[in-house]
Amino acid sequence: MDPASQTSACHAPVDSLANRYGRPHSDRPSLVSRWGRWIAVAALVIAVAFTAWLAFPTSRDSLSWKDVGYAIGSPTRASVTFEVTKDFEDTVACAIQVLSENYAIVGWRTVTIGPAELGDTTGDSLPSDKSRYYDANLRTDSLGVTGGVNSCWIEQDA
Repeated sequence: MDPASQTSACHAPVDSLANRYGRPHSDRPSLVSRWGRWIAVAALVIAVAFTAWLAFPTSRDSLSWKDVGYAIGSPTRASVTFEVTKDFEDTVACAIQVLSENYAIVGWRTVTIGPAELGDTTGDSLPSDKSRYYDANLRTDSLGVTGGVNSCWIEQDA
């Protein structure tokens, strides 16, 4: 072997190696791949924020009610016992109804529940302290078979 042939073999053109083995790949992700990752991260953040918004109540108003019991005294009288959970300073109105055997309303009354008395509220009260039981006596047109709360709402100051 002559020295001239050895030098030419050592200094092979780069293009011939690229043709034989292919071009080296870049370690950097492509533009499409980078945008896809950003879009996926943004969608994940939006989904987590939306789930948190649904999971945690956003309003300060907390009002709930639950039927506790009823008593049908006669064809013209009924009594309904219910529980209302509300903020101490709120005034709440609840529509109480008595239904007949065929689900017709035979008795209806709106009960207004005012703010709690000053002795009933403390600064460090628990949410369970906001619940109270109430009884409503109703006149009925005919014999009722069940009674309960139709709905409750917070009355706005006029």
